[in-house]
Amino acid sequence: MKAFVLCGGLGTRIKSISGSSPKCLLKVHDRPFLFYILDLLHSKGIREIILCTGYGHEHVVEKIGNSYKNLKIAYSKEEKPLGTGGAIIQAINIDDGEQFLVLNGDSYCDFDLPPEKVSQSITSYIFVHEVPDVSRYGEVKVFPNSNQVRSFEEKNDNKHEGLINSGIYLFNRNIFDSYQTNQKISLENDILPNELGNLESITCNQGFIDIGTPQSYLDASEFFAKKKLI
Repeated sequence: MKAFVLCGGLGTRIKSISGSSPKCLLKVHDRPFLFYILDLLHSKGIREIILCTGYGHEHVVEKIGNSYKNLKIAYSKEEKPLGTGGAIIQAINIDDGEQFLVLNGDSYCDFDLPPEKVSQSITSYIFVHEVPDVSRYGEVKVFPNSNQVRSFEEKNDNKHEGLINSGIYLFNRNIFDSYQTNQKISLENDILPNELGNLESITCNQGFIDIGTPQSYLDASEFFAKKKLI
């Protein structure tokens, strides 16, 4: 199984820190954030990675190259912004696998990949993490006594405990068949809502961090230190 890592975001909210560097290459304890994601995938037995790049593509290639440890690295470069969904659709065209993982390149969440989910199943899976306050992230709501996703709630001021999207997914390629290539498409806003009824959650409550804001980027050092990854 391959993993696609979405590394093409502009990172406008953290531009004051990242400058001209892609967000995924921001250093945490002198290591690019992306290295922690690649280490995580390596620990899960993934050996082939496609980095979905856009802004700062050349920086990513220069830093990562075509291999990392014994991971094989390939690239799918956006010539224009395609959004998270469009980036996946483009990457599918250079891969013939039926099922694959997708991870955001600016967030980290340890996860376990249940063997029974790794099949040719047409079910889509989203990995979720429980947090004390969902207001900053938005919320993934599931049906009672079920893992089936009921709805997605946008970010708002309603502070309460709940499940958030960890930025990790397990997809079968056929769910993207009805979407056009080379079009700007959002995974979160366009594709996932259409999967309701065929979308199940997998909980990964082993810690979550993103580097989407200056404060969360600063928090990443302590996060990885607590997990003894630095």
